[in-house]
Amino acid sequence: MIQEVADLYQLLANVHASVDKMLEGLSDDDWLKKPQQNLNNIASIVEHTALVERRFFAQVKGEVPELDAGAPFRAESWDVPKIKALWADNLEFAKHALEALSEADLAQFGAKLGIGEVNKRQLIAYTVAHTAHHRGQIPLVKKLLGL
Repeated sequence: MIQEVADLYQLLANVHASVDKMLEGLSDDDWLKKPQQNLNNIASIVEHTALVERRFFAQVKGEVPELDAGAPFRAESWDVPKIKALWADNLEFAKHALEALSEADLAQFGAKLGIGEVNKRQLIAYTVAHTAHHRGQIPLVKKLLGL
């Protein structure tokens, strides 16, 4: 893995480790509790984040996956063990997508997002930023739930 990509991967791994630490000790029921009816629960936040990572890293590989990353926010039930497994597998999925990239690959088209077209370098950085954003929601949900 080239150094620039390795640095971004390490940053993602650090964000994941931070999320994992926040989730330690929570029961599956804790993941499902909503602090208010109009707010997201931990299950939906983690599933959404994991699906976005999957989609973006698949796009880094040149694939166009059919993933509805917004579905967890519209759902009325969640499969917590499945979400935990998806989250746990995502770093390996990301590593596999990133390890073969060259410097030239990073300048290639990555995706068309709500912010416009981005190259693969920008898509990787945006993925880390997106995960870090949702990482910040977890302590708020926990606080509102008294966890």
